[in-house]
Amino acid sequence: MARSLRPTSRAARVPTRRAASSLDEQIARGAPGAVEQRLAELGYELPPVGTPKGSYGLTSRMGNTLYVCGHLPIPPSGELIVGRVGADLDADAAKDAAFWCGMNILATLREVVGFENVVQVHKLVGFVNCVDGFEAQPTVINGCSDLLYEVLGDKGRHARSAVGVNVLPLGVPVEIEAVVEVN
Repeated sequence: MARSLRPTSRAARVPTRRAASSLDEQIARGAPGAVEQRLAELGYELPPVGTPKGSYGLTSRMGNTLYVCGHLPIPPSGELIVGRVGADLDADAAKDAAFWCGMNILATLREVVGFENVVQVHKLVGFVNCVDGFEAQPTVINGCSDLLYEVLGDKGRHARSAVGVNVLPLGVPVEIEAVVEVN
């Protein structure tokens, strides 16, 4: 099974409710640079914004709703994480892949609207490429959900679906899409 691909300084941390700080308040207000400061504080480096792998756009906007296409697990190295959960990857490695889907979603949000214009992440839909009998899809998608809360605070709380599938594009273990309210 694969080793962890998360930044080593944060790999074992599960975000928990913490006392609100002035940075949390700045993020909640949409202060310019606040989310970037949080990312730096956490030791996270966003990967470059990807390009669509087919005939679609990274986002589609309708009013204040931004639909973010399914994002794949691509760390800053650019090497796509591949494998099937339960065969090639265990649940922890798949959760790390979901973390990188989240990092790529954050990179897209920064590029398309800027973090100061993110009002709320409302919904995630996560797909897990897994073997029959694997039932920990919610645990896998927590890799992205936990990240969004850790970085965006309450703006990162969302509704969610976590679905097991028998195959995903390019052999990835996880693909995650989002619906985000923006200014």
